[in-house]
Amino acid sequence: MFVLLNNCIKQLKKRFIQSFEMGKFLKPGRLIVMLAGRYAGKKAILIKANEETTKDCKFPNGLVVGIQRYPRKVTKRMGQKQIRKRTTLKVFIKQLNLNHIMPTRYRLEESTLKEVRDRIERVKESELKNVEKRKELRKNLRKYLAEKYRTLPAGSLADKKAQSRFLFSKLRF
Repeated sequence: MFVLLNNCIKQLKKRFIQSFEMGKFLKPGRLIVMLAGRYAGKKAILIKANEETTKDCKFPNGLVVGIQRYPRKVTKRMGQKQIRKRTTLKVFIKQLNLNHIMPTRYRLEESTLKEVRDRIERVKESELKNVEKRKELRKNLRKYLAEKYRTLPAGSLADKKAQSRFLFSKLRF
């Protein structure tokens, strides 16, 4: 009788704790703001989040692709060559501690996330440490994201299609 009652209490505790556990919001595609390090204040896309620790990494970490240099303002008077130059951007790829990021309410479109993830997965994780492979990947991502920026729809951030506009605007604070 006592064992049965004890098991029942354990199950109730487990269900009670599970009902108050927080859901995972650091999912791939979430737009984040970097809080520490060289790229503090820069916006990025969370590509992969690993919340468990491993032998290699003793803290929860994630792979992010961010914008180091944002596109600049474009006016109607500018020519195509000048517009192209002003809409280029600089990209970084970084593996970092999840405690050093702040998630935002914005998410990247599935098609864009899939394309970025495919470009990264073409390069193996072991090759990401190689300088030349990393440089080539950054160049490839820079071209893709610059083209994505040039074809953004006009509209407010309330539109689902225009939410990626948040990524391309410089954080003002």
